[in-house]
Amino acid sequence: MNDITININGGNNQILPNATEAVQNFYGDQYAEKILGTSTPDSASIPELGKLSLYIDKVNLPGYISQIGECLNATEFARIVISIFEQESRLTEEEIVKERFIRLLLPFATKLEKGRTIDNLRARINDALLSRPKPNRIK
Repeated sequence: MNDITININGGNNQILPNATEAVQNFYGDQYAEKILGTSTPDSASIPELGKLSLYIDKVNLPGYISQIGECLNATEFARIVISIFEQESRLTEEEIVKERFIRLLLPFATKLEKGRTIDNLRARINDALLSRPKPNRIK
């Protein structure tokens, strides 16, 4: 028999002596933010990039950031957010209208002078969501 020492320091722990494998799942974006925030060199200089990579593929992120930077009004901003939503599988309709997501994009909207409030941008995103064509359903 092997001598094994197990130190348990707080939290909920389950000891499975006959298990051949253990899997630990984390639910919640605060864990992913810690992991991605430390491994992404760009997120050190611009924290919003690390947080945006939770929602948007890092390969596509620079292109989206440049599009957001060219927005002159809230309607254009909303159209780009909808375009991102349609291309990124990690985004949901609920997430793109949340304040935390809009706040991550807002620093990159440098040409957007009027209508920069969260409420206005959320309203324009909702308008853009409603004006999208409905998918064809098979009857």
